[in-house]
Amino acid sequence: MLSQDGLRWTRLIRIAILSAVVVLAFVAGAALRIVDAEEPVEVGAHGPESGELIGLTASAVSEDLSGRVYVWDQGRLRPASQARVSTGSAMVRTDSSGRFLFEPGKRTGSLSVIQPGYDVVRRPIYYDRTVIVLRNLVVRAVYIPFDEVTKPSVQAWAHNLVDRDLINAVVVDIKDESGQVFSIAATPTVEQINADRDVESVGTFLQELQKKGVYRIGRVVTFLDRTYPRWFVDNALHNLAGGLFIDSMGSTWSSAYNSSARSYNIEIGVAAADYVEEIQYDYVRLPYENGLLERKSEAARVAAITRFAQEASEALHLAGVAVSFDTFGVVSTAGNDQGIGQSVESLAPYLDYISPMVYPSGWTPGSFGYAYPPEHPGPVVRFNVEATVNRIEDPGSALVRPWLQDFHDYQSRGLPYYAEQVHAQIAATAAAGGVGFMLWDPSLSYEQQALELALSISWSTIS
Repeated sequence: MLSQDGLRWTRLIRIAILSAVVVLAFVAGAALRIVDAEEPVEVGAHGPESGELIGLTASAVSEDLSGRVYVWDQGRLRPASQARVSTGSAMVRTDSSGRFLFEPGKRTGSLSVIQPGYDVVRRPIYYDRTVIVLRNLVVRAVYIPFDEVTKPSVQAWAHNLVDRDLINAVVVDIKDESGQVFSIAATPTVEQINADRDVESVGTFLQELQKKGVYRIGRVVTFLDRTYPRWFVDNALHNLAGGLFIDSMGSTWSSAYNSSARSYNIEIGVAAADYVEEIQYDYVRLPYENGLLERKSEAARVAAITRFAQEASEALHLAGVAVSFDTFGVVSTAGNDQGIGQSVESLAPYLDYISPMVYPSGWTPGSFGYAYPPEHPGPVVRFNVEATVNRIEDPGSALVRPWLQDFHDYQSRGLPYYAEQVHAQIAATAAAGGVGFMLWDPSLSYEQQALELALSISWSTIS
């Protein structure tokens, strides 16, 4: 228990922080007062909770909605430049001072703020001027597959990891490789093609995680789809004979060149917005196998995938949801799109996160100078994450948050991957300039010791 002197100092710290925000807001030209001054916002020694300083309002009523966004990072407040601010009917980006403005016709009763590397804030707004403070977020996530997340035992297991602070985020399938979609994200088209899966417990589970402050990522398997292309053949990819293209896994593909196929997946993401903070698109590419009629030129392939990123960004950011894409790790190091249409440089301006799949077992012998890459998980991951980071230069562009291997090696030597190998990848990600990580193991046999060790890793300050 704190002494009287300790309590006094804590109150002084809180008052100092709030005063700093007020001074900064005055600089912005707004005459502000603190709402509920008799019950000030709880700030604490570690700063404000994400979005909590939203209660700074104008004493004079205006029809415009304006304000400033700050980030609380490494014990200091600073303006959030290029943050995406949405009212649900319009979206703007903050200027270099963190300012934003909505004209009367574009304002609503709520705001969302998205800034890569920080919590997503979605709050009701009752006043004409406001200040919002974002908290730093370094995601430590595990993946839970479509069928597994419906099981009470798996949900309890995930809650246990959260309660022990081993994870602060989850990646949950919203739409899987078969094209099935949970009812929380079902659109009219999903229902028309009988692709909806009604499992009420999934929505409840995600709401429970929200109450615990867990960052929820909804994975949407995009153009690989065993359902939609069979209903809408004209929106699908085709083989050289003109029939539906079937890949090496026996799957059909929607066409990234087709606006209806792109919209279908974007609408699913928007429908899931109430249950997640981020939509992550996987298989957001063309298939790499031979025999594809619509292979086209590299420029055309990259343009199609980039167009999807632009369209998804516009719709999902407007809905108050962050957006990420999974990419092939080799795209970051090869200098071309590898025939699948992915270009880190082209995608980065539209996305919040790019997630290269850098699994050491995915690299062929000789890659990065290693005779057997899976034997060197740390260096292999560092090289690829660093290469991805170096391809993203513009401020306000995506951060790099990779998928890491938490499963045993599947190449010829079949090396076991335990806590040591997983931790080496996490540490390498931080050293290479990545921000957070996601572990992949559909069997859910995650190395919990590696998650414990991750708590002591220092991550670079987000600029």
